Amino acid sequence: MKIHIYYRHTSNNNLNHNRPLWFSYEKCFQNLLKTIEGYENISLTLALDGNIDDDFTKNYQDKFTLFPTNYKSSLLSYRALLEYIKEQPMEPNELIYFLENDYLHVDRWVEKVENLIETYSGLDYISLYDHNDKYFYPMYDDLVSKIITTQQHHWRTTPSTCGSFIISRETFEKDLDIWTTTVGDHNTFLWLNENRERFTFTPIPGLSTHCMEGLMSPTIDWKQINNQI
Repeated sequence: MKIHIYYRHTSNNNLNHNRPLWFSYEKCFQNLLKTIEGYENISLTLALDGNIDDDFTKNYQDKFTLFPTNYKSSLLSYRALLEYIKEQPMEPNELIYFLENDYLHVDRWVEKVENLIETYSGLDYISLYDHNDKYFYPMYDDLVSKIITTQQHHWRTTPSTCGSFIISRETFEKDLDIWTTTVGDHNTFLWLNENRERFTFTPIPGLSTHCMEGLMSPTIDWKQINNQI
């Protein structure tokens, strides 16, 4: 099962976004490299918006294929990436992982995604982030999720996720018209569910986390994982 990771990074990063004190963009990338090491079915493309000569790019240039842009815009660089992916040859069942640059992963996430896909066919969207806000935001007090299990993990449906998610090439092509014209992850996922019956599954506990203070996937010591790098 081929997994194509498209890692969205920019040389114009700003750390002042309610980050944990230990947060580091470079450690997020190092963590990804560590957790995919040894998997021959994974390809990694760095979608870099900004200066291709920054230290981050130079230090790891042997680890990825580079797709550079210089829009200085998350939206415009993302839409350029979508067009780039559209031109890449893939089989319909190959997986595309859109990954933003502020996520940490646990070990063996690859195996658990593979196990999920092998157990349940036809899943629409998969996120590895167990959104902490689903457990305490009042808007989710009446949230109902479908729970499924594999031999290795529990998964649940969720109304939406962020810009880091996994889809098949087939789903990518079916929904490309929406992702190239809409703005905002949350509203787009809600629209896809209501109008195209697309469902998003997330793991319990999380296999990754968005590194935002107060919103990280619960029950996991992400600081410890970060410090292992």
